[in-house]
Amino acid sequence: MPSMPPPAARPALLLASALASVSCVLWPAGSGPGAAEVSVQDALARCDRGEAVLIDVRTPSAYAAGHIPGAVNVPASEIEARAAEIRRMGRMPILYCG
Repeated sequence: MPSMPPPAARPALLLASALASVSCVLWPAGSGPGAAEVSVQDALARCDRGEAVLIDVRTPSAYAAGHIPGAVNVPASEIEARAAEIRRMGRMPILYCG
């Protein structure tokens, strides 16, 4: 029987598999699709260090159906209106869909 990864590695594996399964793009808020993507490893490291927060930009119903643990739902259509709220989080927002 295969061994399970240590508990500390499970969130990283969950995020990596979720992103890989939907070919999602990650980028820091404000840099947009023309900027360089943030690798999954970099995104995880930034979140682990408390430097970043994952923002799920899908609809509330898609978010409710399943999301990466710890991610905050801010639908893409609300990003601009909720920019001040996102800034108050005090961490670099990393946007993802998936």
